[in-house]
Amino acid sequence: MNVNYAFFERIDGPYSAFKDKLIQFGVKVYTIDDFKNIFDLNIEIKKSGGSDFQGIDLVVLELNTANQRLEENYILNSIEEWKISAIYSCVKNYRNSVIVLDPDDFDKIIESLEECGDITLQDRRMLSLKALYRVLRYTSLIHKEMSELFASEKFETLILEEKTPLRYGENPQQLAYLSKIAKTKAFFDILDEDTLFTLSYNNIIDIYTALSLLRYLDYRFAVRVHHGVIAEVKRSNFNFKDSRGVLAANFLSKELLKGLDGNDLDIVILPDFPDYPDLKIKKFIKIKEIPNLEIEKEYRFLEGNFLVQTPDDLLNMRFLSDEFDVQYKFVNLIVALSKSMACCIFKDYEMISLGSGQAEQIEALEVALMKAKKYPSSLDGAICAFDGPIKDLKIPDLIIGSGIKTVIEPGGVKEDKNIRKKLEENGIELVFSGRRRYKI
Repeated sequence: MNVNYAFFERIDGPYSAFKDKLIQFGVKVYTIDDFKNIFDLNIEIKKSGGSDFQGIDLVVLELNTANQRLEENYILNSIEEWKISAIYSCVKNYRNSVIVLDPDDFDKIIESLEECGDITLQDRRMLSLKALYRVLRYTSLIHKEMSELFASEKFETLILEEKTPLRYGENPQQLAYLSKIAKTKAFFDILDEDTLFTLSYNNIIDIYTALSLLRYLDYRFAVRVHHGVIAEVKRSNFNFKDSRGVLAANFLSKELLKGLDGNDLDIVILPDFPDYPDLKIKKFIKIKEIPNLEIEKEYRFLEGNFLVQTPDDLLNMRFLSDEFDVQYKFVNLIVALSKSMACCIFKDYEMISLGSGQAEQIEALEVALMKAKKYPSSLDGAICAFDGPIKDLKIPDLIIGSGIKTVIEPGGVKEDKNIRKKLEENGIELVFSGRRRYKI
């Protein structure tokens, strides 16, 4: 398994330095100009490993996976069948012919040649697998473009690209990694692989939930999430002593930094300012901005099946009310990003309490009211929001006398009139959001 002859599709840029290194090891380099018929490259690849040490031992190609133009001739002409054929020839003869499609692998190959004078069998296998994956992406891209061109989505493909392993899964005994749909922008592109590698499965969910809420909040807020549940949403009165989970804020102030004293937070995420005091926290992450991607479809995996739906539009919330309080939007966002059933009580730009994940709506309200008892002041003037329409006439009975002055719910059920009458008779405003926000 020696490397004696190599083929380079390109010899400029990083390819040039790699070529020069190989020549120093005595490797003879061929280019496209050395072949009258480029398909003859397959013949030379198949010769590799013979007793006479002839044939191409290493093939360096560039497989273009850039977006195509939606023109039939352009797409078809961009398919380089000789290149796909050469890749498969190398994979079929992987013990003798090395296929390289990624310049990031050049240094590793040189290191291997310097250490043992050859490319190890395991590296040859990994490079073959990597090449097959690149071909898969390449084919999928062409298919996607042709599907759009021919107005067909019958054979939609979903290819996942592993981004990085995680510290562990939902529980320490489970292995986990973060992946994304190949060749797309993804939410966690904001974090480098070294940072991601230190996170767990639950850390990822908590970070995503906290930042997802923050990106929709127009004011300065700090959001704390623990085990996927929104625990705190604050604009002031910061006191995170003994708090757990992930804290993310879209601003920085002395009051916020002081509130972090004595915390037990797993992760703190703050804006990317140049100077910070010595924060005594387990893990500190700085981000420049929270991504707001245009996602066409959402996927949920259920043991071999995917549930696919269009995303909910949380940016353009409308409320059927004569007067709009921006806090309506904030409290509705919290229930929209919480597990249903969800009920949130909000006052003075701060989340008082949240009941979520209950089987019944009235149970979510009971949990929220119970948690609200820990709030230092009364609920006079508070807002209460539900993610689904109110159907239980016992719910107004619990709200009446609590101090809550505004109830937000989607409406659209036969009980609307009775719910409105009961609340308004007791001086409580009912605002319809017009759209349910269930999230399981």
